[in-house]
Amino acid sequence: MTDREEILRTARLRLTTWLPEDVDDLAALHADREVMRHMTSGPQTREATRERLERFIAEHRARGWSKWRVEGASGFLGRAGFGVAHRSGHREVGYLLARAAWGAGLATELTRALRQWHEDHPEPALAPELRAYVLPGNAASCRVLEKAGFRAVGEEDGQLVFESG
Repeated sequence: MTDREEILRTARLRLTTWLPEDVDDLAALHADREVMRHMTSGPQTREATRERLERFIAEHRARGWSKWRVEGASGFLGRAGFGVAHRSGHREVGYLLARAAWGAGLATELTRALRQWHEDHPEPALAPELRAYVLPGNAASCRVLEKAGFRAVGEEDGQLVFESG
């Protein structure tokens, strides 16, 4: 793969597939303690990030969806897309944006677009509802999900569970 495939576009964002040379951008994002504060993995090493990037690329090739590269007018802003939810048989939405992208409504714009993509591209082997998991105390992500039409449905493995429907 030498060119990026555009997955979706919003008014201010563009989601594309990854290239191996994106490791520097992703490693900087994953090394930022404040960005990773609400991620169960915490900050990651460059090697762990490289492995994760390879997994994102392989997942997209195999099933047509994964976590994708997020770009704005200023360039790289983060990652967002889907995984398979914790033992529940649902597709899980997730996003991680650089601090420069915080507070401008980009996470809500992104989550709404991802929810629409999920509805437009059902995965027959998974439940139709889209899920999201949030660590308690991450009020900003809870608000983003509520604005994007998700509702809290419980708690699992110490995380709040949100679901579209």
